[in-house]
Amino acid sequence: MQPSGYFPHLELLLKAMRIDRDRLNGRGKVAIDARLLRRIIQAAIERLPFDAAFYRASYPDIAAAAAAGHIPDLHRHFVETGYFEGRMGAAPPVDEAAYVAAYSDVAEAVAEGRIGSAAQHYLTSGAAEGRVPDPALGPEVAAWMGVLRVPVMGEP
Repeated sequence: MQPSGYFPHLELLLKAMRIDRDRLNGRGKVAIDARLLRRIIQAAIERLPFDAAFYRASYPDIAAAAAAGHIPDLHRHFVETGYFEGRMGAAPPVDEAAYVAAYSDVAEAVAEGRIGSAAQHYLTSGAAEGRVPDPALGPEVAAWMGVLRVPVMGEP
C-alpha cells in the first residue's frame, strides 16, 4: 500500500474533532472520535518504513497466516492491524553499543544471554518503554515523549 498523497484539509479535521485552531495550538485536551483517531494514526503508519521479509521473519504467526492466504498484503496488515498489535514493520535502527551503554539492564540481560541483542530488546519491549534506539534519534524521541507526557528512559 503506497501513500496516496491525500490527507484531509485541517479545517475538515478540526470540524470533525469539534475544535478550532486556537484550541489545537493550546495545551489542553480534546476528545476525538476513535475511528477518526485510528485513521489519522493509520495515515502516519502508511508512511513508516516497511520490510515484508522482516515482518514475516519477526512474526511467525503472520508468516503462517500469509502462507495460508489469510493475509494477502503484509503492508496492509501492518497498517490496519499489526501496528495496533504492537508490531514493527521494519527493523528498528538500533545502535547496539550505544543502547547497551545507556541501559545497564539491557547490557546485563545480553551478557547473561537472557536476550540476544539490544535490537531484540528494543523490538520486544524497548520501543514500548520509550527507550532511545540510536543517539541520532534522541531529539526526535524526546520531542514525542514530551507530547506524550512520558519520560524518556535514559538517553544514549
